Amino acid sequence: MATKSPSSNVYITTNSSDAKTSSFLPITSPPSQVIGPTTTISYIYSTPPSLNLGSDADLAHHHAAASLGPPFVFFPPAGGSAAGYLNFAPNPDQEEGTMHRTQTLDYIVVIDGVVELELEGGEKRVVRKGDVVVQRGPMHRWKNLSRTEGARVVVVAFGAEGAVEGKMEFGGE
Repeated sequence: MATKSPSSNVYITTNSSDAKTSSFLPITSPPSQVIGPTTTISYIYSTPPSLNLGSDADLAHHHAAASLGPPFVFFPPAGGSAAGYLNFAPNPDQEEGTMHRTQTLDYIVVIDGVVELELEGGEKRVVRKGDVVVQRGPMHRWKNLSRTEGARVVVVAFGAEGAVEGKMEFGGE
């Protein structure tokens, strides 16, 4: 069963229309959804393909995406971005994650726990707290290696050329 996501706050800054003053928007808590038997993902932020900070188009995109509720789009279109937490429950049965691929460049940082990243050819890496993965669209899966402790990673994804918002390819397709 997927674990409840740890509580966290998202602090978003903004600028005045003349760009002379900055401020914080109201604090938000990232909404979450279950994506597997032992995994949830929490939506932090996303941007449209063409980012214009002056018009606040990214804020409008973010608020629209967050207000729709699950399922959230974590895989951005070409030129877009998305950020989220992957939360892995303790894995007493050592269940394997789902093999999948997205057309994204991902920066992934483990902030708690120990996870395994497996590529489709069977090559594996143990990724620990503080480790960083630069993932360039491989077919892969994740697994929490702890039977008793959860794990959490931060993912920032950038849509590569040809990426379609929300599209994920699963192993065997």
